[in-house]
Amino acid sequence: MTIHLLSADHRAQGLAAVSRLGGVSARLGPDLLRAVRGLDGALVLGTCNRLAILLDAPDDLPAETLRDDVTAFLAERSGSDRPVRLSLWSGRAAHYELFATAAGLESMVVGEREIAGQLRRALILATAEGTVTGALTRVVEHASAASRHVAARTALAGAGRSVVAVGLEIAARHLPPQGVRALIVGTGAYAGATVTALRNRGIHDIEVHSRSDRARDFAAGHCVRAVDGAGLRRSLALADLVITCRGLGAPVLTRELVSSAVRPAAHRGAGSVAAGGSPGLGHRLEPGGGAAADGGPLVVLDLALSRDVERSVGALPGVLLIDLPSVQRAVPDVEAGQVEAARRIIAREVASFERMRAGRRMDPVVRRLRGGVEAVVEEEVARLHVADGRVDAEEAARALHHLAARLLHHPTVAARAAGEDGREREYLEALEVVLGPRIASGLRADGGPPAACPAHEGAREARDPGVERGAADLPTIPTRRGRASAADAADQEGRTSTGVFEGPVADSPAPAPDPLPGALAERFAAPDGPERPARIPAFSGGRS
Repeated sequence: MTIHLLSADHRAQGLAAVSRLGGVSARLGPDLLRAVRGLDGALVLGTCNRLAILLDAPDDLPAETLRDDVTAFLAERSGSDRPVRLSLWSGRAAHYELFATAAGLESMVVGEREIAGQLRRALILATAEGTVTGALTRVVEHASAASRHVAARTALAGAGRSVVAVGLEIAARHLPPQGVRALIVGTGAYAGATVTALRNRGIHDIEVHSRSDRARDFAAGHCVRAVDGAGLRRSLALADLVITCRGLGAPVLTRELVSSAVRPAAHRGAGSVAAGGSPGLGHRLEPGGGAAADGGPLVVLDLALSRDVERSVGALPGVLLIDLPSVQRAVPDVEAGQVEAARRIIAREVASFERMRAGRRMDPVVRRLRGGVEAVVEEEVARLHVADGRVDAEEAARALHHLAARLLHHPTVAARAAGEDGREREYLEALEVVLGPRIASGLRADGGPPAACPAHEGAREARDPGVERGAADLPTIPTRRGRASAADAADQEGRTSTGVFEGPVADSPAPAPDPLPGALAERFAAPDGPERPARIPAFSGGRS
């Protein structure tokens, strides 16, 4: 499977193009899975300056074809006759772009932290909608971890590095020095960050309004006051600052609504920052005729990509409109060295993720290996005679030796074959990979033949409490009892019931003792030993 990232953002496509896509993100993931053939998973990240789509697709699905299909779908969904050409990254490039995005390196305000939370919420939503895959979950989780490392090891996440903070910095120039009343419209991704940013500036008189029923819960969770629809006009008239952050595709603050709530006494109009005007100060009256605040403008900060506030609101006297392009122009520069340090961190995190991802390609092999070993254990357990819930110690020892012999049969035969072909060093290196250096070191020819097989040594240590054990002993394999008759019947046919292990086995369900501990070590060292140990079935791999 290949991860693809398709994106329209403020850098490549511009805010106007991103805005045209702002209203299509709802239920986009499930709809893409139905509309685009071949997709396995989808995750949609919609923010104030981007629409990013993370896709999990088969390796044989061409990336350009995928982009064309998604672009056509978005154009149809948005009703636009001007399709937005999405940026495309695939594989490792997609991983890097996602990690950098999560760290705020591709944001309008470099280093901002809101994007990390938005990415986590996008993962939660995709999980709830049933569009996420294991591969998507892993790449998002690693991207989130990378963003935390960048925040901890650089100064990019310092004070002022967010869209909300930059917008409030602009607004603060036109607000009274104290006693500011703020109204937040919306309870979306930026609402919580806005409450925090306002309080950091000493603004605690905060109300929140939402057309949905979430305002009351949001207000309770953030210790602010909720405003219903009936009280919205009065709250607008009393407010010094309004912050909107809904971004649902349609304005919530219209010219009619704002003009009816805010009536200037002196027409020294405020204008719009977005229009590049130089706003003056006007007086606002409450609906009942009383003077509001100290005569400053109503500052409206629209942080929604698709505009929560009609453009014409900025032309009203006594109103100052600050929109997202205004914030973009006011973004402070960042130190190049900090950005470079952050990108080095991202590169290391991506490399680590790639190694982990490569390792997981062996998961099917690991499962088959474990399954094969468990099958052998079950067969040996089935041979044991249990009386009153107990097993004779001597019989248990025979079963363990027989189990070891079965597992070591193929390595034994392969060792002789490697010697015949002059591949002793290759074989020993392979043993170290499979068994670990502690066990493999005792088998090296240059260190002399081991007194006993390390596997048998581990068994001896387990029996002898006086022997100090190492930390790298072979793992314990759990046993399960039962199915003795089925296993014995399969043995009579010369193979196990799983079809994995082949070779002759004893006819008796309780085989005679095998002289394997010493014999096995002897066969490792003896060049003239038999080609196959007697009565040991061959190990051919595991269950598929």
